Amino acid sequence: MAIEIEPGVLRLTEDIVSETERSFFYLLQGSDADCLIDGGWGFCTDLGAIRRDAEKPLVAIATHSHFDHIGLLHLAKRCYAHHAEAAIFADPDPVSTQALPYLADRPVLAGNGIIEPISIRQQPCPVDIFLDDGDIVDLGGRRLVAIHTPGHSPGSLSLLDSDSGLLFCADTVHDGHIWDDIPGADGQALLMSHERLAEVDFARACPGHGAILPRAAFLDRIERYRRRVGA
Repeated sequence: MAIEIEPGVLRLTEDIVSETERSFFYLLQGSDADCLIDGGWGFCTDLGAIRRDAEKPLVAIATHSHFDHIGLLHLAKRCYAHHAEAAIFADPDPVSTQALPYLADRPVLAGNGIIEPISIRQQPCPVDIFLDDGDIVDLGGRRLVAIHTPGHSPGSLSLLDSDSGLLFCADTVHDGHIWDDIPGADGQALLMSHERLAEVDFARACPGHGAILPRAAFLDRIERYRRRVGA
């Protein structure tokens, strides 16, 4: 499923996954290249039906290396990510991507279907270019600024498209449960990343799960998380 949320910005998800477990990823169109921000579970196999110009180069930015966000990254000509999770992108086995133990006996497919966790082994998507805080990816007429926002994972990235007022914040902030107790997570780092993002000038946040959040709702979600963890 693809929905245009701004001119040249598509929000994508895979309908085979249940609504409560779906991840969202994004296709951004530039004049020189299109950019995939994350890549879902990988049930979808290509983007040909939704790209306006399939001959234009496709690059990808991985916000982090969890199984439900990297499925289509291998389609890109060039992959950007943070160096902290580079080894996982190169060899995305079910444990390192956290398909295990999360998926064990868990109904995640539409109709409450269960998937065998060992089958969730996405194709390698080695990082070609490492992004760190303040780095820019220029797509031609659209520039994305990388913000290192560790906490959910060591190499979590958020991306700001200031021209459209969109902040792509993956799993760092969303309106569901924010996982801060899984391997690689760091609650204190997550709080600091929330503080950092609260200072960023944007209109809407586009997370990896749940609804798109206007700025006020985004800030409210951060405050509710702080209260939950007693910060």
